[in-house]
Amino acid sequence: DGWSLTEAGEILSRTFHECDLLIVEGLRQGLFDDLDPATLAGLVSVFVYEHRSPEPPPRPWFPSPAAKKRWLSIATISNELHDAEEEAGLSLHRAPDPTFVAIAFAWAAGEGFADVVEREELSGGDFVRTTKQLIDVLRQLALVAPEGATRLAADRAAEALFRGVVSASST
Repeated sequence: DGWSLTEAGEILSRTFHECDLLIVEGLRQGLFDDLDPATLAGLVSVFVYEHRSPEPPPRPWFPSPAAKKRWLSIATISNELHDAEEEAGLSLHRAPDPTFVAIAFAWAAGEGFADVVEREELSGGDFVRTTKQLIDVLRQLALVAPEGATRLAADRAAEALFRGVVSASST
C-alpha cells in the first residue's frame, strides 16, 4: 500500500514456501482459523504433498464438511492465482493436492505409523519427508498467522506430527 507493506505483505515476507502466495491468501481469508490441530495439519498438507504415481490419486478424504469446504476455497484461490500468474507471464505455482489430507490428519490425531502408511500404500520415506515439510509449514504458520488461536493450533499440529519415525529420522 503505497511504499509500506500491508499486513498480508508482512506475513508474506516471513513465509518461505513454493506456495507462499496461496498460503498467505488462505491465512488472509481465515481458511486456517478455528480448526483443531489434526484438521489443520490435514488441510495444510495440500501445500506440501504432490501425487507422483502414474496411477490416479485416491479420492480425497476430509475430516468434516467444513474442512472440505475450506479445501474447495483453497483450490479456487489457486486457480485464480494460476490465471493471474499466467496472464503476467510468471512461472506457475504448483497446484495444491488433497491426497495427503487423510494421512496427515490420522498421524496428527495419534494413529500408528503402520496403520497410516499401510492403508494409503505410501512408502515410509515419502511419509517422513512429506510430514517434515508439513511440520515446517505449520511452524511458520505458528509464527505468522494473524489469529492467536490459529498460531496455537499450528504449533500443536506440528508437535503432534513430530513423533515416532518422524522424530527418529531427525536424530
